[in-house]
Amino acid sequence: MFARPIEESIVDVPLGVSAEVVRTLDQVREVDQINVPVWQQQPLDEEGLRVEFDEITSNLDAGTNFRVLARFDEDGEAVSTGGCTIADGFARLWGAATLEHARGRGAYRAVLAERLRVSAALGATTALVKGRTATSAPILARAGFTHHGDERGYRLSV
Repeated sequence: MFARPIEESIVDVPLGVSAEVVRTLDQVREVDQINVPVWQQQPLDEEGLRVEFDEITSNLDAGTNFRVLARFDEDGEAVSTGGCTIADGFARLWGAATLEHARGRGAYRAVLAERLRVSAALGATTALVKGRTATSAPILARAGFTHHGDERGYRLSV
């Protein structure tokens, strides 16, 4: 688990990468195109996409939850996404995913920066996130997040 005050939010995002809040059905499709290979899940059908879109937009309107999408400016390809839940002054960052071919080029940092920016605008003062040792944890540490413990998962064969 990592945490940091949001007011100190400075994340180094390289030129050529931008992030945006998900507000359209086409953006929800792009989020799904990222999540399917990263999380090894089945793609949403048209009805599933519409349900997801309705949920994302109603939560955004309520200021309780939002999703971000990052893309490379050169070709507009959507390559990274992540969500955030706002509760009691905390921004709980979750579900970040970056397409494998796009890793190491700043897309996750763009998603992180945008989630922090929007969270601050929604009144959050502290960001919380779980970071995987092999992927996001080093980026979070460089972005000023402090490590506050580990979560371990075990698989038992029965």
